[in-house]
Amino acid sequence: MQESGLWDRDTLLGVPEIHGVRFTLAYTGEVISNVHGGVRRDTGVDHLLDLVVDADLEKALGWDGGSARVNPMWLAGDGVAGDVSDLTLVSNITGRGGVRLFEAWIQQSVGGLFSLRAGILAADQEFILTGSGPLYFNSVFGGPVFLSPNLAWPIYPVGAPGARARFELGEGLYVQGAVYDGQPGSEEFNRTGLKIRLSDSEGLFMIAEAGWTVGDFTVKAGGFHHTVSDISGGFAVVEGKIASGVDAFTRVGCSEEAKSLVWLGLDAGLNVTGLIPGRPSDVLGIGVVYARISRDFARTQPDRALWGHETVLELTYKIVVTKWWSLQPDLQYVVHPGGSTATPNAVVVGFRVDLLF
Repeated sequence: MQESGLWDRDTLLGVPEIHGVRFTLAYTGEVISNVHGGVRRDTGVDHLLDLVVDADLEKALGWDGGSARVNPMWLAGDGVAGDVSDLTLVSNITGRGGVRLFEAWIQQSVGGLFSLRAGILAADQEFILTGSGPLYFNSVFGGPVFLSPNLAWPIYPVGAPGARARFELGEGLYVQGAVYDGQPGSEEFNRTGLKIRLSDSEGLFMIAEAGWTVGDFTVKAGGFHHTVSDISGGFAVVEGKIASGVDAFTRVGCSEEAKSLVWLGLDAGLNVTGLIPGRPSDVLGIGVVYARISRDFARTQPDRALWGHETVLELTYKIVVTKWWSLQPDLQYVVHPGGSTATPNAVVVGFRVDLLF
């Protein structure tokens, strides 16, 4: 079979699967700048080199229903989150520089109806997901704002020891649940991703979700509980294709107001593919994030009248040069960074390059 040309490949190097083992290497680099408002104006550069090694253990070792993943990554740069002082984080790749292990797990599947996964896991890779959210720069479109400011949970770029069970109930219906170490540790503490501490003081983070896909639409709902902070909450997701080339999603969740900084969070987006004639794969994204500050938290602040919400509007456009190379300008307007009117509204612009090797 004739080898495809450079510009027609799915990946730059075209590395094949070898004995059931597949390698995916992706690079994302961005320049991002807070040009107005926030705490101070600044420009940052971030890099992410993400290696995912997936193994089909039936092909590799004859293990029926077995699979495994190892996901090391390299981060570098100096993002502008501290300059904006936002709760939502204007970049979803920024993090402490260095090499770390994000996920490493093994999974057993039974007849396509049930799977059990265990190891170092990240909850944001399997729960409360939207198919269109990864287009955006803002981190909330990955890890929702009604979780991250309130409690420790395994989310990029720090995974945690845990186990997940999933049942496929047929006709697009599934239910899944997971339990993780309740204190995966900050990036500064868990620098390599391998620091594991299991004790009663660590507690547990537990989450469950059910989903149903009908035609072009998917509905999900679930709940979570963190034993250390004793915070519980729930969430719902609705997403689907509303017209040819037009996908929409919305996600809402809440946590106990008396124990949380953000008690209500919502994010939504509209993704339009092929808007410009001659550019069939390009994607325009218009997204919004709303984070409502807990009234109980505001009452404890000397300037409580200033506390209310943080809202983010994001406009982005992904230019697909080839299947393995894309360019993406981005604009975000952050209203009340940190949830307080004391910080001026911020304007953040960015430009991203994605390469799939």
